[in-house]
Amino acid sequence: MKRFGQEVFLTIESADGTPILDAAGLRIDFDVKQIQGFSRASVVIYNLNEETIGNLIGGNQDHYATLTTRLHGGNEFVLIDGFYISNSIDHKVLPDTITTLYMYSGLKKKYLEQQVATTARTSSLDAQLKAIKTATKFPGEFILKSFPKDFGTFIPPRGASSMNGSMLEILELLGRENNFKFWTIGEDIQIVYLPDLDQVPLTDLETREFITLDTNNMRANPKLSPAQLQINSNLDGSIVPTAVVDITQLLTAEIGSPAETLQIADNFAQTAVSGYKRFQVIEVTHKGSNYTGTWNTMADCVAPKRGATSPVGKSWFKRQGE
Repeated sequence: MKRFGQEVFLTIESADGTPILDAAGLRIDFDVKQIQGFSRASVVIYNLNEETIGNLIGGNQDHYATLTTRLHGGNEFVLIDGFYISNSIDHKVLPDTITTLYMYSGLKKKYLEQQVATTARTSSLDAQLKAIKTATKFPGEFILKSFPKDFGTFIPPRGASSMNGSMLEILELLGRENNFKFWTIGEDIQIVYLPDLDQVPLTDLETREFITLDTNNMRANPKLSPAQLQINSNLDGSIVPTAVVDITQLLTAEIGSPAETLQIADNFAQTAVSGYKRFQVIEVTHKGSNYTGTWNTMADCVAPKRGATSPVGKSWFKRQGE
């Protein structure tokens, strides 16, 4: 079923690859949250038959879901890629039978929950990530973005690095030590450094591929402040954590503003509000349905900012007893 040209394709299979469900023709509502650490989602399916519901809810096998969207026959976006179904609820709201599936990234189930006890020969970030990959047999890649040049290979003076805990806990600790955030995107873990303005020339932030935000694609006025941006647009699967968005073309003036305002609105968002045109996406929610008008992407983004400075005068360095 599709409404307003909104198509949603949902398939579910068991851990051994046995097909469990192809939800073609059914109403599907979804809410996908791509947030720090690992992605999670809920999917609501209407009027499944009892046998399929029993296969999904009962049994001892793990089930994994994939959900793809398409609008008016255009590009397909995979929003849920092999998510592990952790819980499910079935209830009736006459005349409908409603099944809700709760799920999270399959990488968490298979790798991020693994307990790790390993040592990297050096305490460089590259060496630590390599040791984690080897210990967990993680088949994907750690993809580093927006890091200053040679950051990953820099070796601090402390020597070897011992790591203990789950893979998720270790990555969170490394993130606090190295000023990065990480997300599960597809089969990989993408790691993004958050530079300040002085560090931007040392990174690839200016040369990375970016998405130019279009005012016509927005469902609400963007919320913009220094170094922070919130957008609510038509569903766009290319907007994911780690993506870079450009606000140059965003028009922030309200409908009905005087002509004088519209004449000077070009680049207003960049020059007068944020001070920088490129933002890194750090959190995304995709919500949609093939039955209702819901078809949104909401994202939180950050831009480099200059750190706060404090005056260092004589009052900071008084001798004892003064």
